[in-house]
Amino acid sequence: MFTTCRHARFPATTILFFLASFPAVAQTLITTVTAGSDPVAIALNPTTNKIYVVNQGSNNVTVIDGITYNTNTVATGSAPNALAINSTTNKIYVSNGNSNTVTVINGANDSTTTVAVGDYPFAVAVNPATNKIYVANYNANTVTVIDGATNNRIATVNTANNPIALAVNPATNKIYVANTGSNSVTIIDGATDSTTSVAVGSHPCAVAVNQYSNMIFVVSSGSDSVSVINGATDSVNSVGVGLSPIALALNPMRNQAFVANYGDGTVTIIDTSTLATTTIAAGASPKGIDVDPIVNKAYVSNSVWDGSVTIVDGSNDSTSSVLVGIDPTAVAVNSPLRQVYVVNNVGNNVSVIAGAASDPLQFFPVAPCRVVDTRQDDSFSGPTLQGNSSGSWAIPSSPNLANCGDTIPTNAAAYSLNVTAVPHGALNYLTAWPTGLTQPLISTLNSPDGRVKANATIIPAGVDGAVSVYVTDTTDVILDINGYFQPAASQTLEFFPLAPCRVVDTRAGSNQPQGLGPPALEAQQLRDLPILSSPCLQNVTDPQAYSFNVTVVPNPAGQQLGYLTVWPSNQPQPTVSTLNNPTATIVANAAIVPAALDGDIDAYAYNTTDLIIDINGYFAAPTSGGLSLYPATPCRVIDTRSSGGTFDGQRNPPVNVTGSPCAVPSSAQEFVFNATVVPSGSLGYLTLWANGNPMPLVSTLNAVDGEITSNMAIVGNSDGEVDAYASGWTNLILDISSYFAP
Repeated sequence: MFTTCRHARFPATTILFFLASFPAVAQTLITTVTAGSDPVAIALNPTTNKIYVVNQGSNNVTVIDGITYNTNTVATGSAPNALAINSTTNKIYVSNGNSNTVTVINGANDSTTTVAVGDYPFAVAVNPATNKIYVANYNANTVTVIDGATNNRIATVNTANNPIALAVNPATNKIYVANTGSNSVTIIDGATDSTTSVAVGSHPCAVAVNQYSNMIFVVSSGSDSVSVINGATDSVNSVGVGLSPIALALNPMRNQAFVANYGDGTVTIIDTSTLATTTIAAGASPKGIDVDPIVNKAYVSNSVWDGSVTIVDGSNDSTSSVLVGIDPTAVAVNSPLRQVYVVNNVGNNVSVIAGAASDPLQFFPVAPCRVVDTRQDDSFSGPTLQGNSSGSWAIPSSPNLANCGDTIPTNAAAYSLNVTAVPHGALNYLTAWPTGLTQPLISTLNSPDGRVKANATIIPAGVDGAVSVYVTDTTDVILDINGYFQPAASQTLEFFPLAPCRVVDTRAGSNQPQGLGPPALEAQQLRDLPILSSPCLQNVTDPQAYSFNVTVVPNPAGQQLGYLTVWPSNQPQPTVSTLNNPTATIVANAAIVPAALDGDIDAYAYNTTDLIIDINGYFAAPTSGGLSLYPATPCRVIDTRSSGGTFDGQRNPPVNVTGSPCAVPSSAQEFVFNATVVPSGSLGYLTLWANGNPMPLVSTLNAVDGEITSNMAIVGNSDGEVDAYASGWTNLILDISSYFAP
C-alpha cells in the first residue's frame, strides 16, 4: 500500500540538476509500454492482472494487460489526476480535476459511467468492505461519498481547507482525509458520516492506513515529518524523516513504513512498532514509492531525466538500482507476478521491471500441534467464522503451543500447516493467506457438500506472524502446525527431492516390504511404519522430516473415517488430524511429517481403513543437493475452466509453469502448488509430475465422488512444465505459493 504527494510539480531545471549525480547501474528492465500524455498515477488490479495509468494531458486512462503488455485506452473527464480500484467488484474510479467528476470504469469491458462530485476532485479511495467510494474535492473542502453498487452520490462531508489525500481503514470503517491547507486530518465515520479533526504536521499531502495496527501515517512535507495517528485514541506522534518527504509505502507484514524524501534524496524506514527510524541514501529527487511485502523490498522512483528506481531491502537496508525512463514518478508493485510498474511522466510511458525473489528459507520441524480451533471459542481461536468473513491468528502467540512443548520464533517466515474446515453447511470455498496481504482470489479448499475437509499448505507469516482465513459460508476452522521455515540457522533443514514413489500401501495384494503393506489399519490401534525400509528411500540417511501424500481408502467399502493422524513414532500421539473421511470415499492430503530418530512414523485411524503414502522428498541437514524454500504471493498458474477446458488422460500440452503469468524462475527445482480439480463426474485420481519424466505410479488427489477437491502438491521441475494425468474428465486449477531452489 502506497501514497504520494502528487501535487508537487518541479521545473525541468531541477530535474536536470541531478542528472550527473546518479551512477550508472545494470538494468533489469523487462519492457517499456507506451501510455498517454503526462501520466501521473498508476494502480493495478492483481485479480485481473491489469494496470491502469492516468494520463492527465490526454484525458484518458491506459489499460495495460500485465501478461501480454497490450494496451487499451479509456476516455475520462478533463485533467484526470488519481484513481482507486475495487478488485472485488472490478471497478476503477478516476477523479477528473477540471470536470468535477469521477469516471467509473467497468474492468470487465472498459465501459464507463460518469458521476458528478465537488470542485476539483483530487484524490479517491475505496472501502471494499462497504463498497463506498470517497472523493476529496480540493477547492470545495468536501468529500463526496459514492455508492459503488449504484454509482449514486449518497453524501457530501465537509472537511478543512484543501483536502488533498485520503485513505480508508476497512476494519474500523473510518476515512482519513489530509487537509494540506489547514495542517489537519479530518476523520470521517463511515457509518454516520460524522467527523472529527486532528492536527498534524505542516502541509500534509499523503496518508496511508495500517488496518492491522490501526495506525495512520500522514506525510507532512512542510515539517519534514510523518504524523502517526493512533486510530483508537486519535492521539498523534510526530516522526522526523528527511527533507521534503513526498511519498509513503507501508509493509504491514514487517511493521515498516518507507518514506521517500524528495529534498535530500533519501528514504527513511520507520519501525511502526517503536517509531524508530533509519535513513539511507536513494537516488536524486525520489518521488514515488511502493513495497513488495513478501520480499520486503521498496521500489523508489528517482525523478531525473535519465531516471532510475532504487530498490531498498527492508531487511538489511541495502540498496540497488535500475534505469527506467524520463522523470519516473508513480510506482506500483505487482507482487504475484514479481513485476514493478514505473510511470515515466516526461517519457509518456511505463517501465516494467523485474521484482526481486524472496530470501531462501530452511525448515525446522516441530511436534504436530493444534494452534487454532474455533470450535473451542477461546480467547485466541475465537468463535466460529461466519459466512463472508475472515479471521486472523498470530501463530507464534498461540497458547496451545505450550501444551505441545513447542515454540515458534518471531522470525519464522513461513509455516507448514494443515487447514481443516468443519462446515455448518455447504462451504463454497476457504482461502488462507498471510495477514497483511490483499486477500488473493484463490481457494485453499472447497466443501460444497458440507463435509469435514483438510488441506496442507505452506504459507508465509504475515503481520506479527499471523495468517488469515476467509470463508464464504459459516464454518469452524482448525489449524495444525508441523514445522516452520526461517533463514538458515543452526539445525535448520534443506529439502531433498525424491522421484515420487509409493512407500506404504496396506491394501490386499500390495508388494510393500513388511510393516509397510497389508493388513489395513485397525480402528483406534497405533501402527508403526518403518519408512526407511522402503526401496523408495535407498541411500537416504538421517531424514528429519518427510514430504508425503497420504491417502485413505475405505476398508470395508462404505466405512467412514473420523480422522487419521500420522506423527513421529518417538513422540506421544498429538491431538491433531492429518485428514478426515466422513463420506467414505477416497481422500488424499499432503503432509510434512517429522521423523523419529530411526526414521519411523506412527499412524492412528479412528476407524478401520486402508492407507497409502507416497513420498516426494525429505528434509535433512544441509549438504550438496539440498534446496531452500522461496515463498511467493499466491498466484494462479492455470485454470482450465477459462483456458484449455476439461481433459481426460494425459493433458496436452503440459502446464507451462515458468512461462505462466506467475513469473516462476527457471531456477525452481520443485513447485509448491495447491491443486484443485473440478470433475465432470467420477475422477479416480489425478497425478502431477515433472514434464519429460515417466509418469510415476502415485496419485496427487482423488475425487471418486465427483466433488471439487484440492490438495497441496510438491512437484518437480525439469524444463519449466508439469504434466497432468486424470482418470476421468476434469478441469484443473493450479495455484502456486512457493518453490524450492538452490
